[in-house]
Order: sequence, then C-alpha cells, then structure tokens
Amino acid sequence: MTGFRPRGRRGIYTAAATAFTTGALALLAAAMTAPQPPPAPPPSARTAPVQERQSPQPHNAALPRSEPVAISSPRIGLRTQVERVTRAADGSIALPADPDHAGWYTGSVTPGERGNAIAVGHVDSGAGPAAFYALGALRKGFPLTVSRRDGSAARFTVTGMEVWAKNAFPSRHVYGPTTTATLTLITCADWDSTSRTYRSNLVITARLIPS
Repeated sequence: MTGFRPRGRRGIYTAAATAFTTGALALLAAAMTAPQPPPAPPPSARTAPVQERQSPQPHNAALPRSEPVAISSPRIGLRTQVERVTRAADGSIALPADPDHAGWYTGSVTPGERGNAIAVGHVDSGAGPAAFYALGALRKGFPLTVSRRDGSAARFTVTGMEVWAKNAFPSRHVYGPTTTATLTLITCADWDSTSRTYRSNLVITARLIPS
C-alpha cells in the first residue's frame, strides 16, 4: 500500500467513496451546509516531523490474529463498530458503507497483531458527526481499545498525532510495516468551506499495551 485518501462528507450532499491512491491523498467533499467542526488536534500535530513510529515492546507484546469489531475511547466519547474494507475494482479502498462505522483495511494485520493495523473512517456525514468525529480530541497517552471477534480486547495508548496536507501525505511513513503492534487511525481534517473540500488528514498512531 502506498497511499490513502479518506474523504469526509458535510452538509446535505455526500460523497460516495474513499480512494486509496499511489503516493498522495486527496480529500474531497461536497457540501451545502456545515455543522460544528470536529475537535481540533493540537497545534504540534501540524508540525510533527516524520519519525519512526515504533517504541520498544516486550517480544511477546502481540496478540494472535482476530478481526476487530469495535473501537472505543471513553475519554473522548468514541465508540464505533468496525467493518471490513478492501480495495475496489479500480485499486482504491472504499470506506465503510455506514459512515457511523470505522473500516479496518483487510490488507493490514488485525489490531493487536505485530505490525501496522490500519483503520479509516469519516469525520462527518450528511446526517452529522460520523465514526471518527472525535479523533481530534485524542492526545498522547490517551487509551484506545479495540474489541476483537475472539472476545479479547487489544488495548493501545496514543503515541502520535499528525496532520498532513493532501499534497504532502507521507504514504510510506503512514502505511509502512512496523515491528511492533501498532494501530493507525485516519480521518479527515481542515474543512475548507470555500472550496468545500477537506485539505488534510489526521493520522493517529497508537502502541499496544502489553497485557
């Protein structure tokens, strides 16, 4: 995987899909009205340098494969079901059919496994706030829990928040493999009411907490 462009949806009219493209991401949205904006990420997220997103973990700090069913963080009021998302016929990746659900990309590891588990979601929809509306309120050290199909829970702590302009999205950095159990969440950011587009993406990274 080399690039991803999640797309939020505002107002009366909504966009249909999110594409996964090579080397860059673009966020497109059509809108007639604009609801209250989602929580803003910290200013430091907008100037974060590209760094390795791997922290030391015990060798056994990983879980066996099990698909995610929900993502939650009570501290910011986040609770969303998770759907499986795959690439479309044109090579893109579609967002979940339900904007109130997150989408786990099946081409990545499952959350809790060793490697980079990727989940995407809309920040809003024609009906209002969507699955990842609250992501901007996360801060380093905040907890994230992924409920898994086998009944287990993978517990993560937020380690990074980055906002990337669509024309400067570091695909290799965001989607590259990791040697530790990592969770990467992606949604839209920087709604431009003039152009009616999202100009950036918010990328949250989190590290598995050893049980």
